[in-house]
Amino acid sequence: MTLPPRQQLARAFVDLARSPVTDASPMTGLLVLLAAHGTELFGDCGANVLYRHDGHVPTRVASTDEELKGLGNAAVAWDEGPGPEVLRTGRLVPDTALDGEPARAKWPRYTRRALGLGYRRVAGLPLRVGDATPGALVLFGRGDTPLPADLLELGQSLADATGWALEQDRRLRESRTLAAQLDQALTSRIVIEQAKGTLAARLSVSPDQAFEVLRGYARSHRLRLPDVALDVVERRLDLGRH
Repeated sequence: MTLPPRQQLARAFVDLARSPVTDASPMTGLLVLLAAHGTELFGDCGANVLYRHDGHVPTRVASTDEELKGLGNAAVAWDEGPGPEVLRTGRLVPDTALDGEPARAKWPRYTRRALGLGYRRVAGLPLRVGDATPGALVLFGRGDTPLPADLLELGQSLADATGWALEQDRRLRESRTLAAQLDQALTSRIVIEQAKGTLAARLSVSPDQAFEVLRGYARSHRLRLPDVALDVVERRLDLGRH
């Protein structure tokens, strides 16, 4: 059953807000939902989402239309079209006539393929995550009339909501990584202190002298100091014999 427009819009924002995002595969949930809801909300317009997690991984394309997805992948390969331009500049690509001379001159292969799919208007909306623009929502229209301003505004709102969710996910992952690093550092420090005490008692030296013995052994054997300390604490290594 088709929902009324307001309910469709509300459901789109709810789905975007609760969709899981994972670093390993960010396209499986949130961005596919963005493309799906874009197509649902924009009527006859098509929608692609381009997303590049960082500069070391390929740009991914999400779409609910396989032909449009193919166009998006070709755009990335050619570095043509509004999607790559948004990723490159971080700025909006306004509504553009695909059969116009400016578009043909700037995106020759892209415009030819898009027109062949029956699309005559296109716009690219930035998907911002913090200060970066790793994504773009590309909207396609089949008619000759410009894409309505309220449609572009709605599209930007959906892109902004998606970017906010991705930014929250990024911050959460950074916080978890930092917490894990701090926990590991604290654990390592505790083990080193335990090893210093054990070794100081065993060798009848000061804790500082015991630490120098630990550090010297780790350096000479190219081992991590926490690993050497743990071996001493668990009696797998007797430095009194070295």
